[in-house]
Order: sequence, then structure tokens, then C-alpha cells
Amino acid sequence: MGVTEWFAANAQWIAPVTSIGTMMIWIFYAQLLYSSYARQARARILINRAVGEEGLDSPCLVCNMSSESVYVYFVMVRLETSDGEFFVPATDCGHVSAERDQADLSRRTHQGPLASGCCMQLCSFKDTLDRAARIAGAPIKDGRPTDPDVELNAMEYHVICIYGSDKRPFGAIRRFETKPDDNDQYHLVATTTDTEKRSSLRYQKQIAQWLQNHG
Repeated sequence: MGVTEWFAANAQWIAPVTSIGTMMIWIFYAQLLYSSYARQARARILINRAVGEEGLDSPCLVCNMSSESVYVYFVMVRLETSDGEFFVPATDCGHVSAERDQADLSRRTHQGPLASGCCMQLCSFKDTLDRAARIAGAPIKDGRPTDPDVELNAMEYHVICIYGSDKRPFGAIRRFETKPDDNDQYHLVATTTDTEKRSSLRYQKQIAQWLQNHG
């Protein structure tokens, strides 16, 4: 039996199998297209230290790795101490008035649009830690609380952003623990290798509360 005769004799089951195979190929390509679109539509923000060797003096970088621009709404810092946890705003850099005319607005306030592939430099970890601890009523010196009965355990950045045309803000979050070195000087150690994105309904309520208290 030749090939032509074989196809003719088995046409009843060859046609359905061919249709199923074609459908599976289309499903595969549709999945690839959807995955590509989902990656482009997903906001991705990274929070990291700019110069790791400088320890607490390293500036904090917020990098937009999304395919579109994001708008940095405001920045909050959570301090974890032996006395409890404190959320304090870190949007204002605290420049003195003489510097305000020369400083870029986005650097002064940590707010504004951030283009794809670009980074926003925040204050150094030390300056942010000092200012946040002072606002929280737990002043520190050289990375440690001035009150010997209080221990500083960690600080956590919450960078609130809005992505593209999305109406709901989200938070880019990264936590750093404070660890003493051999010279009894404190430095920060990231607890995760990546930056967490948080956009749950509960977190949306937290953002609304921050806006009400600090906006």
C-alpha cells in the first residue's frame, strides 16, 4: 500500500488528529504572547544599595525595571526596634533651604515620574535612618539608638508607586537588618535577594491611611 492509499484509508482519524495538533500549536503560541504581554504589563521596582562598601553611608537606589514609566508617590520607612515598630515618612530629603534652589525636585522629595530603566537616588541609609529614628522618637548615633535600653533591629523601605494607567498604587518593599561588625559598627544586610511587590486590598488600605496621616 502506497502512502496515498494509506492516507485515504485512514482519513477518518488523521483529520481529527491534525486538528488537535494545530489547536495545540495555537494554544502554545497564545501562551507565549500572553506571557510576553504579562511581563510588559507587570511593574518591577528594585531597591538596592548604590555602593555596598560604604555601609550605612551608601545611598539607596530605587530602579524602575518595568517596560513603562512609574510615578513614585511617596516613601515610607518602617523601623523595627526592641520597643516596637514605627512607620515614618521618608519622602522629604530634609534639604536645608539654601540647597532647595539647586536641588532637583525629585531628589528633594523622592517623588515624580521614573522612566523605564532609570534609577532614583534616595538619601543615604544613614541619613534616612537618623531622620526616621528622630521622627519616631528614638534618636540614633553611628547607627545605634542613643538609649542603651533600645535596640535597632531592622529598617524596611516602602516605595509607593503607580504604574502606567493603573489606578491602584502598589508598594515596592525591601527589608534590611542591622548587624554589628567586628569593630562594633552597624551595617545593613538585606533579608531578601529581591524587592517585594505588594498590592493586596489590605495594603491598599494601609496606603490610604498613610496618605491621610502624612499626605
